Amino acid sequence: MRAARRAGPEFEAAAAAAERFEALLRDAVEVPVPDSLVADLAVLRPSGSRRWWPAALAAGLLLAVGAATVIGQLRPGWDSVEDYVIDHYRHDGPEMLARQVTTDTAQARALLAAFDLDAAPALIDIIDVIKVCPTPDGRGVHMVLNTASGPLTVIYMPRTTVTDRARLAFDDLDAMLVELPVGSAAVVGHEVENYYALVHDSLRPLAGGS
Repeated sequence: MRAARRAGPEFEAAAAAAERFEALLRDAVEVPVPDSLVADLAVLRPSGSRRWWPAALAAGLLLAVGAATVIGQLRPGWDSVEDYVIDHYRHDGPEMLARQVTTDTAQARALLAAFDLDAAPALIDIIDVIKVCPTPDGRGVHMVLNTASGPLTVIYMPRTTVTDRARLAFDDLDAMLVELPVGSAAVVGHEVENYYALVHDSLRPLAGGS
């Protein structure tokens, strides 16, 4: 683990962020316990009665609310769509590219239909792998296309607004954002500009969808 942490600045930053989260979480739950707590609870608990429970439950609830507040404030998020694309691809991209089991056309259409989405044959016929994935605004679709330029990743974001044709580069890869009639997509790989029209023109609302 120490060697992995030293492998690059991004790993060092991730480890430091995890340590900060753990420290804040410890601070949230490590509430000092007064030495007189047991005696105080005994005073609150008349013999043979359970009226002391509200005090104990209130103390437990206070701890739970404090921890939940810290966790809520630190829930993973992204400052921009570009940050999301980079983070999501680094997390899922290589694993998706390495999958050996491919998705057939019927399975791909069924998954897209769950998002009220359809795809033209030019795109649906070259989907190798597809799955549901997180997006900045809820669930989306992560798919890998088998193209003449090699594997191409397309991330569909049903509720996310993007700047059409915005470009970014990371890890020797290019990415382009695509505005769609419903939602948006990110295309990640090489020569992504050659596939803008394919994605833009192929992903359409399912006929009769909500």
